Amino acid sequence: MWFDAHIDHFDNHGAGSPTYPMRYLVDDTYFDAEKGPIIFYAGNEGDVWTFWDASGFMHTTLAQEFGALVVFGEHRYYGESMPFGDQTFDRKNLNMLTVEQAMFDYVELIKMIKQTQGLEDRAVIVGGGSYGGMLSAWLRMKYPQWF
Repeated sequence: MWFDAHIDHFDNHGAGSPTYPMRYLVDDTYFDAEKGPIIFYAGNEGDVWTFWDASGFMHTTLAQEFGALVVFGEHRYYGESMPFGDQTFDRKNLNMLTVEQAMFDYVELIKMIKQTQGLEDRAVIVGGGSYGGMLSAWLRMKYPQWF
């Protein structure tokens, strides 16, 4: 799926910032719509499908055990989530490749999913591996109201 993420979340609080299509995956195979949480994978430096394929523990074992909706976010500048299209890696555009911008992409994605799916009261369990694991810890510390 695709989500319109702001390229710059922080200048003027994102107001007026252009957006880019950020890719994400959703699996509701085991989702308990009455009480299930959201399991969110904080994508890192690669194609989101690569992490999906390597993380069956999250989208099968944990999802089934907790009745969770599973969401995998693709990190900006990786896979197909290119903020500036063919010019994403031009030197002038690399200033938007930051941990802070990527984390806020994930905050906005989770907010949108919660609102559109009527899941505002659901817990979000965040995880990831390597750099994505660090992102998940930082998300939990910086945005505890969301993760």
